[in-house]
Amino acid sequence: MNRAGGGDAVRTGGAESRTVPATPSGGAATAVVTAEAPLREWRGSPRSASPPGAGEGRTPPRRRRRMPAPLVLLRPRQWIKNIFVLLVPLALDPAALVRHPGRGIAAVVAFTAASAAVYVLNDWLDRERDRLHPVKRHRPLAGGRIGPVGAALLGATCLATTVACAAVLPGAAQAAIAGYGVINLAYCLWLKHHSLVDVSLVASGFVLRAVAGCAAVAAPFNPALIICVYCTCLLLSLGKRRHELAAADLLGQASAQRPALAGYSVPLLDQLMTLLLAATLISYELFVLSGPHPHAEVLAVATVPFAVFAVCRYVQMVAVRSSGGEPGRDVLTDVPLVINAVLWLACLAAGRLL
Repeated sequence: MNRAGGGDAVRTGGAESRTVPATPSGGAATAVVTAEAPLREWRGSPRSASPPGAGEGRTPPRRRRRMPAPLVLLRPRQWIKNIFVLLVPLALDPAALVRHPGRGIAAVVAFTAASAAVYVLNDWLDRERDRLHPVKRHRPLAGGRIGPVGAALLGATCLATTVACAAVLPGAAQAAIAGYGVINLAYCLWLKHHSLVDVSLVASGFVLRAVAGCAAVAAPFNPALIICVYCTCLLLSLGKRRHELAAADLLGQASAQRPALAGYSVPLLDQLMTLLLAATLISYELFVLSGPHPHAEVLAVATVPFAVFAVCRYVQMVAVRSSGGEPGRDVLTDVPLVINAVLWLACLAAGRLL
């Protein structure tokens, strides 16, 4: 970098050489010029490349190991959702899971395989649209890491696993698994393009998980808890749509990435989330009050602060922190929510022992 006489200008060297005026300050002319263009070129270059002027002995950064494409296509990070198969029976009758552990495991595996088959079908149908999405374009089918034929074979294997696991379950659980497959087939082929219908079907899938879990281990059926599950999952789905809508609006590609987003707006989603927040809390309180526990009223009052904090914290994460793109991951990795959940469960467990 050369300074021109008189402190009038500063000339930067290198390929991007240019003359810029210096800013006087107290009679001494100084200027700072950042060569952003070469830096941008380096950031956009392969990881093995070195920045301009780096020494020969510089160690290139390590590349992260990627999961095999077939495994990525099955979305193992989403399998945590199938915990609802066991979570609801555990809340209603823990002894039922002890009596029928094999059926409970079979139900979880059946829904895991069924949901994986749905993910394969959804990605296969949306591979062209996913190429427009800043994140989804890296999915195996959209990115070309796996072909349509390989994906079809993988989906067929998942369906076969679902049928094999469902064969050992009671008829009611089999009906719930079949219903899950039917509504998700309709979702992938058509209904996911219709606003409100899309999130309703997603929440219904969690209800069917809960129903199948209760039927598999012969746990009692509690309508208030099932309603609470539906409202909670609908709240999470609306939060995800809000996140997607905000991200798509920045790129101006809302309708191209997900046609159903055309039927949503941020104010509408905020109002719907407020409505679902209230419905979730009311149904939870009805569930606790309807329990056979002799101190159900005390337990309902003692645990309501944890329930209120949980739903309010999630709404805060979506509205303030722009989270919600991956509800399962966001909820499980948020420290305040995790601490709240531990205290909440401890309170419920202590109430059962009274």
